[in-house]
Amino acid sequence: MNRPGRTCPIDYRVDQRIYTDKTNDINADTIYVVGGLYGNHEALKEIEKMRLDEDYEPIIMFNGDIHWFDIELKDFKKIEEGINNISFDSDVNKPSHYEILGNVEAELIRESDINVGCGCSYPDCVDDGAVDRSNLIHSMMKSNIYQEKEMIDILKERQKAMVVSLGGKRIAITHGDEESLAGWKCSRENLSDKSRQEDLKAWFEEHDIDIIACTHTCAPAAYSDGKNAVINNGASGMPNFEGENFGLLTRISKRASDKAIYRECLDGLYIEALPIRYDRDRFLEWFDSRWPSGSPADISYRDRIVNGTDDLVGDAIISGFKICKADR
Repeated sequence: MNRPGRTCPIDYRVDQRIYTDKTNDINADTIYVVGGLYGNHEALKEIEKMRLDEDYEPIIMFNGDIHWFDIELKDFKKIEEGINNISFDSDVNKPSHYEILGNVEAELIRESDINVGCGCSYPDCVDDGAVDRSNLIHSMMKSNIYQEKEMIDILKERQKAMVVSLGGKRIAITHGDEESLAGWKCSRENLSDKSRQEDLKAWFEEHDIDIIACTHTCAPAAYSDGKNAVINNGASGMPNFEGENFGLLTRISKRASDKAIYRECLDGLYIEALPIRYDRDRFLEWFDSRWPSGSPADISYRDRIVNGTDDLVGDAIISGFKICKADR
């Protein structure tokens, strides 16, 4: 029997041929991986500013859960339009961004209710109250969005995973983990497990993948064994650390960024976590107008938006990555 918000649907499984078939690899010089934007338009605006500040404009990989707090149709459309307006100054016809499914989008496009709620597949360590609130948030969103057929059709076109070829490395872009778009195997806890690390080593070799860039767990994690790496950005649209109000994105490039908070370098390829220093006050004003006191998102997320989490930056690093700035 399915448990709403706990059960991971079978159709979330990622076809492993996506990773082995190199004909569809996306070639890039620099990428941003933006996961867990959660409908934060202020964060989206800041990401575009960051991209334009680069010497070589990165391709942005939106790896799921683009939406969450934006349950009203006008806000939902504003996020999608903001993404679609991203383009390269040098070549407007060259793809500047790609989107894949997160569980939020996957359950928005589901036609028949199979009783999985928000599709987050929360582990037992997440309390039932938080799970129930997430299910309610998603239900509210779906009731507003599902009848907008044009928008749903756009979401249906999105894949569960992609591969980027960059600097001689192949990077798997997924929402959850390499097996499921709502998988938790790339959580901080799982990546710290020695048996999981051994399984990853075998998986990387079998699929000729060097790096996994993911999100979903809402808590950043960074693991490297010196040959392969996994980087989970936590959340782009919410704070990730104690006393901080910035989101995180993953940047992968042949050139290092002076804005990185922590990084690993594999054979000259830099894998970095960059802060998204969006206008917190403007976002909070918008959030409060949509989610008043006592609403499910207010209870679950407002304190995090205002005060950050209980984690320090160093808590995200499992092995291999190094903190870049002494004040972090």
